[in-house]
Amino acid sequence: TFSLSRKEAENFTEVYDGVIPKSEYANLTSELSSGPLVAIEVRAENCVEELRKLVGPHEIEVAKRLRPTSLRARFGLSDTKNAIHCTDLAEDGQLDSGYFFDILLNQPSPAH
Repeated sequence: TFSLSRKEAENFTEVYDGVIPKSEYANLTSELSSGPLVAIEVRAENCVEELRKLVGPHEIEVAKRLRPTSLRARFGLSDTKNAIHCTDLAEDGQLDSGYFFDILLNQPSPAH
């Protein structure tokens, strides 16, 4: 599991800054830094497409209508608290995985 600081969440989501509305971006970074999260890396042929089917659409009301058995339809509370982050593109998946498993795992732990 990971626990992101606000700054780490902003670094992870910087690709969305200026692309999505400011309030949604602020909510996204706040949610990602609100508590522990589990990061997984999935590797398989067509894995992004298949994982997107499992996850469902970003908007939970759309997910409930179009993919009612998807993770977001079943467990999402709002469009920000939608249960799971999933990349749209294979290239972005590599960046997402790299952030958690190359950058965060290899940084020194803060002294307590």
